[in-house]
Amino acid sequence: MIRAALVSALVVLSAPAFAAPNEQLLRSIEHRLAFWNVGEVDYSALTTSQAAALHLKLSNAPSRFSGRSSFFRQELLTILQWDGSEKNYSLNKSSD
Repeated sequence: MIRAALVSALVVLSAPAFAAPNEQLLRSIEHRLAFWNVGEVDYSALTTSQAAALHLKLSNAPSRFSGRSSFFRQELLTILQWDGSEKNYSLNKSSD
């Protein structure tokens, strides 16, 4: 199962950045996000990087009744709020 998730993630990540995420991947994410009750999501507006990040995050989801479930749900919401500006962030900031 982990191997299948890794292969799917690699396929998604190898797609061009401008390509829409795979429809099957979006349906899988949709069902799992509904389970985590994250609210309304416009799946047609998800970027490839968001879909890949959600897929990887959801592949290692904790139990809904664990102590990590609230933190995990917040991580999902953070990924859903990405607007593309994270690509412009650099760890090696130059002095302005």
